Amino acid sequence: MWIRISWLAAAAPLLAQTATIAGRVTHAGTGEPVKRAVVSAATENGRSVRAMTNEEGQFLVPNLAKGKYWITAEKVGFIRGAYRSKTPSSWGDSVEIEGGENKTGVDIAMQKQGVLAGRVIDEAGDPVENASVQAVPLRATRRGGSYSAMTDDRGDYRISKLPPGSYRVYASRRVDRDELLVERVNGRATAEAPTYYPSTIDPASAAAVRIGPGEERTGAEIRMQRSTVVTVRGRVAGDITADRSTNVSLMTTSSMTFGFRGGPGSALKPDGSFEFRNVRPGDYQIVVMSFDRGGPKVLGRQALTVGQQDVNGIAVNAQPPLKVDGRIRADGEPPFQFGKMRINFTGEDGGFGRGGPPGFGRSESDENGLFSVSGVSRDKLSLDLQTPNGVYVKNVYAAGQLLPGLDIDFSVTGGPLEIVLGNKPAAISGTVEGATAESPRMTIYAVADDVPLRFDGWRRKRQSLSSGATSFTLSNLRPGTYRVAAFEETEISDATTDPAFWERFRDRIATIKAGEGETGQVKVRLITAQDLDQ
Repeated sequence: MWIRISWLAAAAPLLAQTATIAGRVTHAGTGEPVKRAVVSAATENGRSVRAMTNEEGQFLVPNLAKGKYWITAEKVGFIRGAYRSKTPSSWGDSVEIEGGENKTGVDIAMQKQGVLAGRVIDEAGDPVENASVQAVPLRATRRGGSYSAMTDDRGDYRISKLPPGSYRVYASRRVDRDELLVERVNGRATAEAPTYYPSTIDPASAAAVRIGPGEERTGAEIRMQRSTVVTVRGRVAGDITADRSTNVSLMTTSSMTFGFRGGPGSALKPDGSFEFRNVRPGDYQIVVMSFDRGGPKVLGRQALTVGQQDVNGIAVNAQPPLKVDGRIRADGEPPFQFGKMRINFTGEDGGFGRGGPPGFGRSESDENGLFSVSGVSRDKLSLDLQTPNGVYVKNVYAAGQLLPGLDIDFSVTGGPLEIVLGNKPAAISGTVEGATAESPRMTIYAVADDVPLRFDGWRRKRQSLSSGATSFTLSNLRPGTYRVAAFEETEISDATTDPAFWERFRDRIATIKAGEGETGQVKVRLITAQDLDQ
């Protein structure tokens, strides 16, 4: 017997499980509707469903499955907005929906974009065409990066989509490494240097440019400057093969100067020699790396300070990647089992672990805690052991020597490693003063007191709090003394490498000692995005 079932009847169970999200997009300054804005509902795996606002700024995102969504809105002339976001360009809070639910009131306030416009000229006052102009936020957001534009034939540039804040602005000519731009007078070579607004090659002397909400600032003229350039020559010594997979690079040691010299890297000559031309005075590191199938690995480093004269005869020692053996054992009362565990070496201070950039190159121990990791960079790396809840890394020994923390310098030791686990971790609980129900999301960070006050160190132990939450607990900590701070969302500043920055916020950072099995109690004052922007 044949039974005819309509398409609608067959699809009814599926349709019943889909949900919708509705809301309104408005101008943050005036409250007026923003029409024809594109609204996206994105899942944790990156998939998204889109809709467009009508004349009243209203939108409806249909056909959503059960799950968690981040709702954002974009339109030309505005900065991307997000649901319950108090900071421009952040992702805001997520919206969790059940199957068949129709969620309403998901409103987004969009802020008009800031614009910075100006002109780039050379020392003679002539326009510089095809120069790259970068606006780097003094406060870096979770999205990171900078904002840029190219100059036209009149030397004019216009950088849009700027959130309100302070920026360090610089211009660089993309061909400034070309030999034709090098001038040689009385034996001294000079070339155009990346120049900060208004006219300096020293980042510390740059004038910050402040952009208000929706402000269009014009007339930011940058006059390009020249600096001495020299040649750096040397040779790589050691038991490595100078082939296409081996690369040597000259990298700056400051994040506010400019990356590589001589291109992103130079292949070694067959005799192991290298040469970098048009190098400006400053502090650098010569880094020798291999790029085989296992990913980039550091083979050796050498610090270098460049002055006003050519540098010759630099010797950089490099060795093949390491194979690191070791074992994991438990040290606790009563004795405890931990099973197989994943071991990972992540980059410390720009280094690379095994198999690629920080976060790659995992190995796994066997039932007896024995492990072996091949292809490890000869660099300073951090041990990242995936421990179960209630278990922590108590001590690490390298070649029988107790290390002060979890950092291992594989340029001076090859192991073996002994990783000792404990089962009485510390914890830190506390509250955030200055946070209210209207506060945006924030992140709590804890860093051991022996770690320098650099923001990359704070990332090691953290907890995100949803909007309006004021209490937190950081668990599975190594016993010891910690400094704890609370930041709005993940807003940070490139000034966090400066001790004076932390001195300014000393009264907002709590210090707490927690022993084995103890939970320390702290109160911290919220460090807001506005605080960082000042």
